[in-house]
Amino acid sequence: MSSCKFCQSDLEEKMTICPSCNEKGYLKVNNFILGKNLLIFFGLIVPFMIILFGISAQNLFGIYVSIIMTLPILFTIWHLFLGDRSMK
Repeated sequence: MSSCKFCQSDLEEKMTICPSCNEKGYLKVNNFILGKNLLIFFGLIVPFMIILFGISAQNLFGIYVSIIMTLPILFTIWHLFLGDRSMK
């Protein structure tokens, strides 16, 4: 038997969604599990804002930063489509 990484309630081995808090773990980084909300915030919203600031700078460095920041967005979309990986 395992426990939910978010609310610490007991889970059966094959459960992927916690019945108590309805959270799924989408990405595990150094024993810290990002739920869907944190993954969307740090993987989509923050890089998108950096892209907007990079484009508004209107210089070559801003364009390079904007191109590089598409990688976390693609990585996040990939993890969202894969779904839960931490509680299986």
